[in-house]
Amino acid sequence: MVKSNDRGLTEQLEKEFRYFKIYDNYRPDYHKSAVTSKFYSKYEALDLSLANEELVSTIKKYRDKGPKDKYDWYPTENQSYGWFNTPFVPINKMDERYYHVKVESDFVHHALLLAKDKSMKLEKFAGIPFKLQ
Repeated sequence: MVKSNDRGLTEQLEKEFRYFKIYDNYRPDYHKSAVTSKFYSKYEALDLSLANEELVSTIKKYRDKGPKDKYDWYPTENQSYGWFNTPFVPINKMDERYYHVKVESDFVHHALLLAKDKSMKLEKFAGIPFKLQ
């Protein structure tokens, strides 16, 4: 008695044998173009003198533009961060209610104190890395 799982596997195997052909010998077809061009190939190099100069300059201009030059508004939500450089409300640096500047965090301050402390500095190990017997 054949289980249903085995029947499914045999059916899949029969379909693979019917529709797929495995090649052992490969011969190049010189009349077919490659799927992707090879920029280093001397046979597939493009002649840029035949290209339309106006079209090439338009492509270069569009490629060199940033997203703010291309679009009036950000096209995706992840581009919204940093899209507007100027704040909506001007910042008054003298008003301490809205302007909280922390020069350094507590962690950095503590790390700087440890770096200055002479007793915390260890000499580089210049001895034998393991014990010889």
